[in-house]
Amino acid sequence: MPQPRITVLMPVYNGEKYLREAIGSVLSQTFRDFELLIIDDGSTDGTQEIASWFGDPRIRLEKNDINLGLIATLNRGLDLAQGEFIARMDCDDISFPERFARQVEFLDRHPDIGICGTWYKKISSHKTVTIRAPVGHGAIRFLLLFDNPFLHSTMVMRRSVLENRGLRFDPRYRHAEDYDFWARVSESTRTANIPEVLLSYRSHSDSISHRFKNDQGAAADRVRYRQLINLGLAATKAEIELHNALAKFEFSAGRRGLEHAKAWLERLIELGCRRYGIPKKSIYQYLARYWYGACGKYSEEGLGIWRVFRSSPVGRAAEWEWQWKLFLRCALRKSIVEPAAAAQP
Repeated sequence: MPQPRITVLMPVYNGEKYLREAIGSVLSQTFRDFELLIIDDGSTDGTQEIASWFGDPRIRLEKNDINLGLIATLNRGLDLAQGEFIARMDCDDISFPERFARQVEFLDRHPDIGICGTWYKKISSHKTVTIRAPVGHGAIRFLLLFDNPFLHSTMVMRRSVLENRGLRFDPRYRHAEDYDFWARVSESTRTANIPEVLLSYRSHSDSISHRFKNDQGAAADRVRYRQLINLGLAATKAEIELHNALAKFEFSAGRRGLEHAKAWLERLIELGCRRYGIPKKSIYQYLARYWYGACGKYSEEGLGIWRVFRSSPVGRAAEWEWQWKLFLRCALRKSIVEPAAAAQP
């Protein structure tokens, strides 16, 4: 069998609920030159039957004898992949029909870029929002200081980049393995997100980010610390704790602490934009949600918090949706209660 251009890597563990739709979305791609590598990680539900039902020769079904966990299964998939490109796909998401065609075309036109994701729709039980991730390499490198600017299910990577550098997922970063992986990959190649919505991502109570939030947060803290060191920033313990609290929407240092948070963000912007060669204005809007999350925790104190928010260039550059939402919170003296509430406007 000739080498496919893409290996679509889909790890599955007890994923029968959404698996049929996820596989169908891959098989319905307008770009046809791929293999779909499904690795069943010791499922005890109907995963095997569903994956076998399609009878499509492009499906390559492997099974772990025992449940190895996501990281080991992903690494096994990277070892088994035959394609020029490797595309990630989860068993509960939906790829739009043009996804692979757009990403392969983009990578063919930009041979210096080793990995690319896309914008996507985030679907939950109560709403659907469009996530517009940073597009260019410099902005992506900067945002890696805070969080993962890629959604795993949108990613396509050049297999040669991984093989040349021996890059694999690291079990020491369990539940934040994607964040750690993309941070390390971004040090070896240029990166991008295509500014087009090409996937629907399901956010539900069974997802890893919901089930293992605390463990994920602790592992992500270690990635953030490494990114700050790579930036050349000699941060104190208090500054690292402040940074992690902002990134996780867990800021609790009070109104006086907001001035420290504002100064920290401005310091990062100054250093990061100079290091990555990007204009400050290009990064303000991406940081607005973190600044909103911090200020919103104290909006019961009234419009003084609104003025603190607007005193930062990050606040002044925020989209009007963010600005008006915080203004109303301050006017009504209604604070953000749950950290997750700050994640979207």
